[in-house]
Amino acid sequence: MKLKTLLKESNAWDRKFGEPLPTLEDTRKAYALKQEQDINERPDQDTAKVSKILGKSINDVHKFVTKHGLDADDLLDVIEAGDRRRSSLMIIAAMNGRSKALRQLDNLLGFL
Repeated sequence: MKLKTLLKESNAWDRKFGEPLPTLEDTRKAYALKQEQDINERPDQDTAKVSKILGKSINDVHKFVTKHGLDADDLLDVIEAGDRRRSSLMIIAAMNGRSKALRQLDNLLGFL
């Protein structure tokens, strides 16, 4: 690895005038805080199941669910209640912004 890339990736130089360089303890605390925040923001298991069924990323499913105020469990219920393939395609189309699919999903869940 080149020194130039190491310097670009380093956060040691992102500090205000007069601040000391970060120590190992500061880095450990920041890492622990980041891990704790990631755990709190991590999507639940239902979102992971929906993303696996649909073949979409967890982040895409999470954005769709939060944008429309849905619960991932509701999407699982829609998929499991009817024709699995048709329901999955309808949800994918709704995620892509298709208005007809959004209306059909709204008829099932009543979120709009």
